[in-house]
Amino acid sequence: MDTALTQTTRPVAKTLVLLLRVAQSFLVIAAILLLLIGGLFLIPNGPMSSVIETLAAEGATPPQAGALAFAFIASAITAAAWFVVLNILVKIVRTVQAGDPFVEANIARLRTMWILIAGTEIFRMIVHSAADLNLAGTSVSTADTGLDIRIGTWFLVLVIAVLSEAFRHGAAMRREQELTI
Repeated sequence: MDTALTQTTRPVAKTLVLLLRVAQSFLVIAAILLLLIGGLFLIPNGPMSSVIETLAAEGATPPQAGALAFAFIASAITAAAWFVVLNILVKIVRTVQAGDPFVEANIARLRTMWILIAGTEIFRMIVHSAADLNLAGTSVSTADTGLDIRIGTWFLVLVIAVLSEAFRHGAAMRREQELTI
């Protein structure tokens, strides 16, 4: 890699790694809190039962504690999956820092990343649909009980899948170039 390009890439990559690590820290804290709150909803007559009692006292039909626990735990699982995605991204940025991003490991990382994001989005859609079904029998109404598809997330999956193929092609071209020299 050109030395001037390496010198300008390293500070940017270093900053990206720092930002990704900060985001990972927030995700870890969020996942732990979500798991704890979800677990508290599972304790009979526990500290979260007062939340449900308050909702009932206000005349609203409160959701069941199990449904709330499920929602919090599902959110924690989603946060953990995004933690893994960010960890993969850190590894990719590190290869950019080293000046060699078109390696086989990055192709596998990008593939893993788009599959993980797609799987997480499918999981989120299933959980959202299950929550809608759970609320259908109560007086709590939801504005939209259809399938919650996020176009932006699916666009991200598509972009990462295309990048994976671009990296695969770049690595193949590099191997051919190394053989001709």
